[in-house]
Amino acid sequence: MRISRRIATGAVSLLSFAAIAAGAAPASASQTVAPAPTTLGAKGVCMGWKNAGSIPGKWSTLNDGCAHFGFKGMKMVYAWKVFKGSSICVQAKGFNAKGKKTWYKAGCGKSGKITVPWGNVAANKEMKVKGAALLRWN
Repeated sequence: MRISRRIATGAVSLLSFAAIAAGAAPASASQTVAPAPTTLGAKGVCMGWKNAGSIPGKWSTLNDGCAHFGFKGMKMVYAWKVFKGSSICVQAKGFNAKGKKTWYKAGCGKSGKITVPWGNVAANKEMKVKGAALLRWN
């Protein structure tokens, strides 16, 4: 049995159309893989301890890059621990009763913890640190 060029072209076109309709990308298309969405509550970027560094004599701002959704009366907890270097001074971002960003002084030391008012706000956690150290924070 001989298959003509016209029939073969039609069969390939039909198979290609079926594959595209089923959701497959054409072979000539570049395929990019989108990163999996990060969800709060899932173990990953938005959960657990983050590594950071600070320099002496200047405030460095640390940002966790994750949106934290609050509610009326909510408080946010920050914790840190220096694993190499001197003690650091820390300020933590929170929100006042009117929803305005406010920096709360957490003190100085090699480790610590502070609870700040957050309220009905969606924002990233941020800390300002000063001192020569490598630290972990959450």
